[in-house]
Amino acid sequence: MNGFKLEQVSLFQNLSKNELKIVSDFLIDKKYLRGEKIFKKNAVRDKVIIIKDGLVQLQTEIADHQQVVALFKTGDFLGEMAFLAQQSSHQHTLEVASQNLATLELSVYHWYKILQKYPSIAQQIYQNIALNLKNRLDHANNKLVALFASGQIIASYTDFAQLSQHLIEIVQKIIPCQKILIASDGQNPERFVVRASFGFNKIKNHTILNINNDPLLQNVLAQKNTQIFSKDNWPIEYKNLSYDTKSLIVTPIKIAGQITGLIILGDKLNGRAFSTNNQILLDAIASQLAPVIEEEQKNALEKSSEDLKRVYIEPLL
Repeated sequence: MNGFKLEQVSLFQNLSKNELKIVSDFLIDKKYLRGEKIFKKNAVRDKVIIIKDGLVQLQTEIADHQQVVALFKTGDFLGEMAFLAQQSSHQHTLEVASQNLATLELSVYHWYKILQKYPSIAQQIYQNIALNLKNRLDHANNKLVALFASGQIIASYTDFAQLSQHLIEIVQKIIPCQKILIASDGQNPERFVVRASFGFNKIKNHTILNINNDPLLQNVLAQKNTQIFSKDNWPIEYKNLSYDTKSLIVTPIKIAGQITGLIILGDKLNGRAFSTNNQILLDAIASQLAPVIEEEQKNALEKSSEDLKRVYIEPLL
């Protein structure tokens, strides 16, 4: 199962082999399919789930639609509040995001048996839960702060270029990277205009990104979702492009399924590859940006209409 080992689960860190054996006797194997609900909002918490293989996603409503804000993978455990707050209810719905999901589950019933028979093991697990909660809150707070800050800023701006510059500052704090740009299509589906740029030597503000000459962006437009690229495995046709990065993440901004903008980040400061969590954050920000671009396009169309009326119609009246 994807190299899964019980001793590597943070919930059970610092337990001896004998203690792990005791705990494992209380665990139940369970399998799920894509889309099945692991936890349902408002349902009573009754178990902790450990992911052996697969992905689980948490969604929340952003800009009037459901957006993935957290993704849990092999080795993660979920539902630990069942052990801390008896008869409490789940605050969110979590569902299977992979084709299949394999889990180990520890019910509240079995947890109380461990509490009664093996209090020292339970105490260590409580400590591990506390540490994990702190780490998870630190990570979640960063993400939520980013979404809240970007949402507040987006709501207060009417100038997309100025907004883009401010968003660059926010994204850099959450995903520290050497390079970032935000572009919109400028009413031309074959061209994107860079509205704000940082760190790219060859791509400045107002640079035109021509899709016909950019196979990397052609890939993004064809897939219509966030793409992560690494220079180690770039096709030959990508090597002469202007991004001059070792790694790149490109997130499309979509209106009614059509791509009308781009968020592009290059080279994380910590040297690591861009992650699925980075993708989730950028997708959420992109969904917040889409209405602003739509409003800008609407205003531009209305202005053009007024100009045409004034120049070509009014003089004839």
